[in-house]
Amino acid sequence: MTSINDLAINNIFAAVFDKKVLDSLLAVLDPKKVKFWGTEGTVKYLKSKGFDAKSIVTGFDFDGRVKSLDRDNFVRILADRSKNSHLTELKKLKVEPYDLVIVDLYAPKKEGFPESMDIGGQALIRAAIKNYKNVALAFDKKSIKEAASELVKNNGSTTDSFRKKQTTAASKFIAQRCRFEVDLFLKL
Repeated sequence: MTSINDLAINNIFAAVFDKKVLDSLLAVLDPKKVKFWGTEGTVKYLKSKGFDAKSIVTGFDFDGRVKSLDRDNFVRILADRSKNSHLTELKKLKVEPYDLVIVDLYAPKKEGFPESMDIGGQALIRAAIKNYKNVALAFDKKSIKEAASELVKNNGSTTDSFRKKQTTAASKFIAQRCRFEVDLFLKL
């Protein structure tokens, strides 16, 4: 049963380091009912699985440093669907808001730090955390599997309680990642 706080999942952003983490979710999605946007490698993988997917990477990405850091990408995550001004602006931009953001960060490497930091992925997660009432979030293999289960249980939608639970877990994940990066900085 769906409620007013349920969010149907149709438009999905995905940027994942390990493409196979998407498989549990892809198994429960209908390729005819969802559209994906993402980074180039993820889009290529999604297309190979039969899904409609478009890259958000435009122009020179500064060796991967800014591939997901695009204004249009972030407004699709941060738009508040309860505000007419946000919906009007999305129409002007000719974009729809994302319903689900999936990010699997690559691990920073001690020997390549700070160059190996995942800046865009963390920013995407934080944007989805901020706007949890309007967008669902999956940020690692476990949470992607949980999102798949949620979609099955709720006929392709996520509940407000699920989005709050994922947001809490994602906030803890980002805090742990930041602490880890501080430790790496201290060793430079």
